Amino acid sequence: MRVTAILETVLYADDPAACAAFYVEVLGLTETRAVPGRFNFLRCGQQMLLIFAPGPSSDPAQQHGIPAHGAQGAGHVCFRADTAADLDAWKTQLQTRGQTIEHEHDWPGGGRSIYLRDPAGNSVELAEARIWGQ
Repeated sequence: MRVTAILETVLYADDPAACAAFYVEVLGLTETRAVPGRFNFLRCGQQMLLIFAPGPSSDPAQQHGIPAHGAQGAGHVCFRADTAADLDAWKTQLQTRGQTIEHEHDWPGGGRSIYLRDPAGNSVELAEARIWGQ
């Protein structure tokens, strides 16, 4: 057997609600559940983006049997843009919403990426799917 997809991705933020607002308002994800000060769960197509506060998620006493986990510092997530035109549209939309594009990258094998930061400092990439041969 082998896994065929990533079901969820986790980022960490001291203020999960503020970070989640960025993903809802700027990238159009849908919030499905939140516990203030602990986590916000967001739907992205068939996948989930989970935003946890690092303190509570790394405290075994607060996990209700789920193994403790957590990270410190900036994480990274990359969202798919199907075509170059889609990526250009995202760039325009982000700039219209006052978002700073931190970097644009042309990949040697073809395809481009744009990078920005969420309110928690996590690196957010939007990339043409062809950078991974899709």
